Amino acid sequence: MISKDKISMIDARPFKTQDELIGKDDSLYRGGQLPFEHLTGLLLGSIKRIEAKRDLIDSATILAMQYPDKFYMRQGLQGMLQSLENFGVTRLILSGHSENDEIPIEWFATSGIIQLRHARVEDTAERAIQVAKMRGIKHSEQMHPIDLNSDGL
Repeated sequence: MISKDKISMIDARPFKTQDELIGKDDSLYRGGQLPFEHLTGLLLGSIKRIEAKRDLIDSATILAMQYPDKFYMRQGLQGMLQSLENFGVTRLILSGHSENDEIPIEWFATSGIIQLRHARVEDTAERAIQVAKMRGIKHSEQMHPIDLNSDGL
């Protein structure tokens, strides 16, 4: 899909990865913190170039680790998400979260939160899905068991 220009990847990690994993926009960033204005510009440029309808950020957890200032992270993320929303793109943001952690910053900046849970029950691990937040839409807040296998979900 990359060679057909149907998908674009921006690697914004501040460390080196293998060159063959880099997308056509040569956007691999080196150095310290990537300013949100720059990241937003890279995202919007890629979205326009391939006429994307969806955008995936993997992961907000890794992105947040680059910014020790939580206020800057929250403000920058909200601005970036607003820019993408104004462009009409459906945004998906992956984030790692443990029940012991404080509420992740991205939870405040998003309209919906869908949690995938993995819990040990006796000798087995059980998976469940829960819609924890969906602004403006009535929804079930119950956890629903799911089964992932070779046939899918």
